[in-house]
Amino acid sequence: MQQICRLRVLTETQGVHRSSLTPPAFNKFLRFLILTMLFCNFHNHPHTTHTEQFMEDLQTATAEAVKPMSFTEKLVNIFASPGELYENVRDTGPSKSNWLIPAIVLMENAGRSCTDRIFRILEEKVGAPQESSVAVVCGKGNNGGDGMVIARHLHNRGAYVEVFLLGEVDDLSADARTQHEILRRMDVEVRVIRDTEGVEDLRTYLEEVHLCVDAILGTGLSSPLSGIVREVVEVVNLSMAPVFAVDIPTGIDATTGRILGEAIRADYTGTFGLLKLGHVLLPGSIHCGETEIYDIGIPSRAIFDAEIKTEALDEQIVKSMLSVRPPDFHKGDAGRVYIVGGSPGMTGAPCLAGLGALRMGAGLITVVTPESLRPIVEAKQMEVMTQGIPDGGKGYFTPEMIPALIEVLSKADVVVVGPGLGMTDSMPDFVKGLIPKIKVPFLLDADALNALSGEATALQGASAPCILTPHPGEMARLTKETIESIEVSRIDSARHLAEEERVTVILKGARTIVATPKGDIFINTTGNPYMASGGMGDALTGMIAALASQGLSPNDAACAGVFLHGMSADLLVRDHPMTPVTATDVIGNIRGALQHTLGESPPEE
Repeated sequence: MQQICRLRVLTETQGVHRSSLTPPAFNKFLRFLILTMLFCNFHNHPHTTHTEQFMEDLQTATAEAVKPMSFTEKLVNIFASPGELYENVRDTGPSKSNWLIPAIVLMENAGRSCTDRIFRILEEKVGAPQESSVAVVCGKGNNGGDGMVIARHLHNRGAYVEVFLLGEVDDLSADARTQHEILRRMDVEVRVIRDTEGVEDLRTYLEEVHLCVDAILGTGLSSPLSGIVREVVEVVNLSMAPVFAVDIPTGIDATTGRILGEAIRADYTGTFGLLKLGHVLLPGSIHCGETEIYDIGIPSRAIFDAEIKTEALDEQIVKSMLSVRPPDFHKGDAGRVYIVGGSPGMTGAPCLAGLGALRMGAGLITVVTPESLRPIVEAKQMEVMTQGIPDGGKGYFTPEMIPALIEVLSKADVVVVGPGLGMTDSMPDFVKGLIPKIKVPFLLDADALNALSGEATALQGASAPCILTPHPGEMARLTKETIESIEVSRIDSARHLAEEERVTVILKGARTIVATPKGDIFINTTGNPYMASGGMGDALTGMIAALASQGLSPNDAACAGVFLHGMSADLLVRDHPMTPVTATDVIGNIRGALQHTLGESPPEE
């Protein structure tokens, strides 16, 4: 099942721009969402042969299908009256999507939208697009049909176009065969790649073109590329020609973002209606380059009616979660965060979490640590308080310390357990004994998660909302899965744990996943590889705790925290490219991340 999303994403290398799929009134409450299967029903549906009369009147039907709509009778009438769309169809009627739009109409819209973008690219690179040459590499399915629509419109605009077809004409989908027949009648050059000789012809032609269009395979790919298709992908990647991918670069699994053997490395991607997960998740997003979304006439109501469970985080979403403090706001209103952690050699972890909470706006922060470590922790803190729990000089928390600890935590609005906690034989019993006694929202991080290895069901004993912040290794230990299996299906892994144990799960890593107890998924779009250093998780935990202490729900605190954490690092790397950042760097730049997210300019120095 293909999952499709409408989101605004920042990849490591390029920005992604949105087009207006829906009327403004609908956009207000439809925030960058993922829907399943719908687009594939529209765009990849088998189709019977169309007559020449249909093609002659296609532009009229297309214009009707994509004219501006709102939630009025106009929307209902267009899709409740199939005669308006099919009146030019003769002989056998076309197969239809659930909304009665012929697939070839959507194919025409897709191709025209891509052509407009390609023409702008050629203007930038060549100056006069009419003097440019383009190779359009097409597969046998509807993605190839999109490519042939692009070839036709580029030809009509004066560009020199050659089409390279990966398959015999008789093997084309019905709509792609129609597009091929149009090209034949227009005398557009179409070469069929049957063997290595055809691949070499493409290689030679790519040495001279200004752009290559990848219309080989779309969103339906589920097995690794092989044979001639893989050879062609490798040839395109080795060429110096910029590449425009239609819908999604060939070789990317549109649902997981995985590379299936080999994948086109596109400079530009044009997709339709909504982004797919493969545009967002790594490593697929790296192959997409600069991505735009095009409205091809998918009804707004279709998206409204879809069951949507996934969205991506961007500035507007996170900004909507934050609020302005009233004039009479005081530190008590900003909440009290208590951080339980620390062990010999790891007193820095709870201190980093405390500093992250402080910079994120918590009113009062207390690091709770074994009494024998309190002087060390206190020496590291300025604006963060400390509290020691008698430990008999052991330096670790033990189950016997729980009653005294719970008494200290009675004043907390949010509790963090885990930073620098350490692993001892009694630590699992300590964590499992503590969970049901915490009465306010709490976060489990680091060794608190390790203490629950293979015993995630202990979380069901919680009496307050819980947030987990595992990295893939901690997630593997917690769920008794392998790191490899978790990385292959990060969304499913996070969602399953969140639903099963009724907790909010933050699965950290490239494209951090936030999963809610109801199964909703949020994909973070900030962060970069220069954050790979110790203490980052502690900083994140403190930031999330501070947001929760100021009134955000656990889900919103998790989403805003991971976004601002990554944004802080992104701004640092933007100003200092290829420079590693530390946890203290990220904490120190929280103010900048907030200003950027809220749309405020930083003060001039």
